[in-house]
Amino acid sequence: MFSMQNENSKEAQFFDILIKKHVYYGFIYSLISIPIAIIYFCITLLGLVLGFILLPFWIGVPILNQYFSMIWELSKLEEKIFEYTTGVMLPKITKFVPNENSAYLRYRAYLHNKRTWNRIAYFLLKIFWRILFAIPSFILITLTSLLIYTPVNSVFGRINVYQLYQTDSFIEVIMIFFVCIIIWVAILHFINYLIKVSTRILNHFFCR
Repeated sequence: MFSMQNENSKEAQFFDILIKKHVYYGFIYSLISIPIAIIYFCITLLGLVLGFILLPFWIGVPILNQYFSMIWELSKLEEKIFEYTTGVMLPKITKFVPNENSAYLRYRAYLHNKRTWNRIAYFLLKIFWRILFAIPSFILITLTSLLIYTPVNSVFGRINVYQLYQTDSFIEVIMIFFVCIIIWVAILHFINYLIKVSTRILNHFFCR
């Protein structure tokens, strides 16, 4: 009897994730973070290259100063987006602002500030892991469409699941439906885990 209660509690814990709103916010973040990561990557790379190309003409110094300041602003925006969509609060780091009046001295201060370069590295690398993190979300969308498609289409008789599987058995349809639900919930657990990984990555780049 004890083992049965234990199994029921584990089953309840497995499906409890369905009522956790932050998991769905994390799912949304996984989708919207890809275009955001692409924009971050383009801005970060183009600004850095442009600034250093123009550095011999001196105009590169004020451009790079504005660029480094913009990187800090982007990092604050990234923190807000992440916290709003995942519900995870991050440690706050004060924005680095050089006190020097000279543009050249401010430029040198930015160059020697490790946290600025950590943020640049984050925006350049984010696109690669966000694509990997978004894969479960796209699978979840596919499964959701299958969960809707399977019972609706079964009403009309023989079903064809994406040209991969055909059946006219109602029992098989029910089995497919429940297997998809189990996989769907398991993917939600995986997305929840990826939220924790994303938090660690942000902490690594932004809070050191």
